[in-house]
Amino acid sequence: MNTKAKEHKLIIWDTVQPKGITWLWQDRIPFGKITLLVGDSGLGKTTVAIDIAARLTTSRPMPLSGAGPITGSVIFQSQEDDLADTLLPRCISAGADLSRIVTIDAADLNIDDDGDIIEQHIQETGARLIIFDPLQSYMGRNAEMCRITDVRRLLSNLGGIAARNDCAVLIIAHQNKAQGAKELYRVFGSVDITATARSVLRISASDGDPEIRVISHLKNSVSRPCAPMAFRIEDNGAVRYLDEYDGDFDTDEIPDDLSKRAKATEIIYTMLSDSPREGTVIYQACKDAGISPRTVERVKKELNVGSGRDAANRRLWVLQ
Repeated sequence: MNTKAKEHKLIIWDTVQPKGITWLWQDRIPFGKITLLVGDSGLGKTTVAIDIAARLTTSRPMPLSGAGPITGSVIFQSQEDDLADTLLPRCISAGADLSRIVTIDAADLNIDDDGDIIEQHIQETGARLIIFDPLQSYMGRNAEMCRITDVRRLLSNLGGIAARNDCAVLIIAHQNKAQGAKELYRVFGSVDITATARSVLRISASDGDPEIRVISHLKNSVSRPCAPMAFRIEDNGAVRYLDEYDGDFDTDEIPDDLSKRAKATEIIYTMLSDSPREGTVIYQACKDAGISPRTVERVKKELNVGSGRDAANRRLWVLQ
């Protein structure tokens, strides 16, 4: 039994010096905190992230922002696009200073096991922004996107790194197709992903023009939500921002609160979207989120989830 006493102290509030939030992109992406950039596939999440990185590396102001420009280096971690034939040409089109953008080249780099490596390279490069595209590629083998305790541990550690180094963290995340859930909780993985982030930006398509995309705020815990902003991706891959947007864009009707059924729908759909999973694992993920087996069974039926045994006699669930 470990009898060593844990070190502790009291922080008296009148000894703490207040400080304000500083911004990479005013009221949208704060330094020292985690921001999510979410949306369906094919709407330009990575392209927008590249544009933000390019502006930071070349001292250009962020779009429709009255704040002055900031210069800094960027760590860009991507598992979805090839560096040489996709990311690099897009960065060139965006006018980035390539000498200020780096990628950490480490086998199976992940937030769970490699926080020290990530923090070391932030400090060595003086990075003001680190991008993970997408989050699930950097969770680690022992972490589940839908397991609340895993998500809290990983993002808490990452948030600590961001705060200590005054570095903005931008996480690109996909949205699932679960219906009836609040937009904020359609982010692929545990609902704690959006709970931990201080700012959540969503990219969606304009109803009036398929070439127009819209960036809107789903959540802002450290400032006022910003007005939606329209942009277009040019033929060369560069982003051209248009203006604040007051038209319609594709968003589901948002209910007033997130019910247990909506949360169960999000968890089950997310866990089964890539491949079949053992029913016991899904039950446990739902249990961790405070969802009863009865609700799980109801949602399973609503989603038309089938089940059967594999060669190892495991009971697997599958979306039909």
